[in-house]
Amino acid sequence: MQIVSQPKNSPQLWDKIWARTPSRFPGSQTLESLYRRLVYFSAFDALLRSFSLANQSILELGSGTGANSAYLAQRHGAQSVTLLDFSEGALERVAIKRFLCPVTKIQGDLLEFTPKQQYDFVHSTGLIEHFVGAQRQKVVGVHAACVRRGGLVMIWVPVHSPAFAVIGTLNRLIGIEEIPLTEKELRSLCLQNGLEIIRENHSALGAMYGVLARKV
Repeated sequence: MQIVSQPKNSPQLWDKIWARTPSRFPGSQTLESLYRRLVYFSAFDALLRSFSLANQSILELGSGTGANSAYLAQRHGAQSVTLLDFSEGALERVAIKRFLCPVTKIQGDLLEFTPKQQYDFVHSTGLIEHFVGAQRQKVVGVHAACVRRGGLVMIWVPVHSPAFAVIGTLNRLIGIEEIPLTEKELRSLCLQNGLEIIRENHSALGAMYGVLARKV
């Protein structure tokens, strides 16, 4: 049996990655917004069709700069957003004015995170692939622990596919290590943690797979 090693994953590593990521050259925010709209936001909308996050609390795990939550908060009129990431460099780059609602930033390790409240909507994109083995189960368990009963969880991960083979190679060039999942694995992790899958979809030419689930 092949033993899969844990990808390099630390606050220091991600601080370095965010420090090397351009963010202030002319037109950078426009390009990022276009990319996210094509790859992520349209996929979010497809999973969330007929659901509203209006006046609800949102928690994003492994948030980075919080761009995904900013979009969701603007589109749905969220009550509040909480961003959890262990990279101080990422959280420093959060554009608070884009959210149109109160934002709380928490710098810390999600594997040790104990929520002070339960949220209406918990989500992550590109997070679980940085963990292996029992840690993947624990990460999905954190999603479930942070959402209220009846609340929604949205998770997007890269999956084994020709498209991800290309994307993964490009990411490794900037120091990002990822081990893609399979659709079956993510479904199983959700079900094991009391999350009932409502919808599922793919994005980025099949490189990303997402589920919308409800805590039962």
